[in-house]
Amino acid sequence: MKFDNRANTLLVALGCLLGAIVAIEFIWLTLSNRLYLINDVYVVGLATTIPGVVGLVAGGVYLSRSSLSTDQQFRVLKWSVAGGGGFLLVNAMLMLTMPPANRLIAVGWARWSLSIGAGGGFLIGYYEARAVQRAVRAERASIQARESEERREMLDDLNSLLRHEVLNTAAVISGYADLLKQRADEDDPAYEYLDIIERQATELTGTTKDVRLLLQSLEEGTDLSPVDLTDLLEEELDKLEDRYGYVETEAELPDQVYVRADELLKRVFSNLLNNAVEHNQSGHPHVTVSVSPAPDTVDVRVADDGTGIPEAERDVLFEPVTGKTDHGIGLTIVARLVDRYGGNVELTETGPGGTVFTVTLPRAETEPGTDSPQRESPPTASSPPQ
Repeated sequence: MKFDNRANTLLVALGCLLGAIVAIEFIWLTLSNRLYLINDVYVVGLATTIPGVVGLVAGGVYLSRSSLSTDQQFRVLKWSVAGGGGFLLVNAMLMLTMPPANRLIAVGWARWSLSIGAGGGFLIGYYEARAVQRAVRAERASIQARESEERREMLDDLNSLLRHEVLNTAAVISGYADLLKQRADEDDPAYEYLDIIERQATELTGTTKDVRLLLQSLEEGTDLSPVDLTDLLEEELDKLEDRYGYVETEAELPDQVYVRADELLKRVFSNLLNNAVEHNQSGHPHVTVSVSPAPDTVDVRVADDGTGIPEAERDVLFEPVTGKTDHGIGLTIVARLVDRYGGNVELTETGPGGTVFTVTLPRAETEPGTDSPQRESPPTASSPPQ
């Protein structure tokens, strides 16, 4: 038996010592032919000693597997030693005033006092340690609740500030872009750039609203409904080309497929697509999105032709690691959103030839009461104008 610390070992050793004393008594009585000295008082003392001996051994083993800290386990040990020593001292004083008939009775009395006192001390110490543990946990939970509430209030304040500033800035950008578009000719190349600016300002406004939706969903729960994954991916690919004019995209999408999600699903793929470009060192990154529907799920593969993700980062890619500078917090948000939808995201491939992320989402039926929209033609590979 392996014990975690000395408190467990000492408790078991104390129980074994008391058991050894009982065994030595019987060996001595047998070898010296003095079994006749055993009387009713000795038998009663022996019978009440055994539970204390067993309790100390079992208690030591139990403590090694309990959730009590090392300090709390030593506190239990101190109570056991103090209980055994104190009760032995009281009975020693009684033996001085009422001397036992023989040494066997004296030894049995002392052994009985020590076992009963140590066993009682163990029970007192254990329940006190558990009470202290519960009090510490309650205090810690209270502190964490206060800190969580403070963080939530600060997050709400920062969110309000962010939405106020970003929305105002986006509105100004969109307004001036619209004014310039009204004065520009549609055949003018600048008109296309103004159109992109206006769409990006609208996207920025949508992002701030999504932050509010994400916070509300965390507080109020998740309300999922069918989302047209094909339309969503096409829209995100268009946004990617708007943002990075030098990217080449390729899409292998079904005519229509629905998944169970909400408005924030687009953030999953916008993060994956943006990462595929931002961390690609080639001058002309290529991104491929393919969808594979199954009876109950839908797999979406997002592949790039970059240099791959360093091995040291792969195990913690989706975890909120402080100081992560390469892929930032985006993949953490991706993992949490996909988990909310009952799906899964994983790094399927990575290396010098590129990286592939696979997102698996639960499939949903077409929304009731609506006709399935027909697509005029299948999607094809697209690339920005040079």
